Amino acid sequence: MNNLSLLEEFIREALLDEAKRKKRKKKKSKKRKTKYPKQYKAKGKRKKTLDRATSLAKSSSASDRAKAYKMRDNQEKKERAKKSWKNKPRHDTKKS
Repeated sequence: MNNLSLLEEFIREALLDEAKRKKRKKKKSKKRKTKYPKQYKAKGKRKKTLDRATSLAKSSSASDRAKAYKMRDNQEKKERAKKSWKNKPRHDTKKS
């Protein structure tokens, strides 16, 4: 009987430790909300559009790839039209 209670206690502790490890792992993975660089400012609708354009660009169909390129061009045009957009020259060539 004593061995059985020890076994139950050991199993309970092991399950709790496993749950704590999973919880820590989830917290670490939540830090990064987007797979895009910070300068993309990809949140909400912009992120969805970027995801869609990325999947279309990886497509084997030429028409889908053309749609993806057009989507990206339109998005870049919208971002450049904003007042907050600034042209930051490249650090290596000093070109825009």
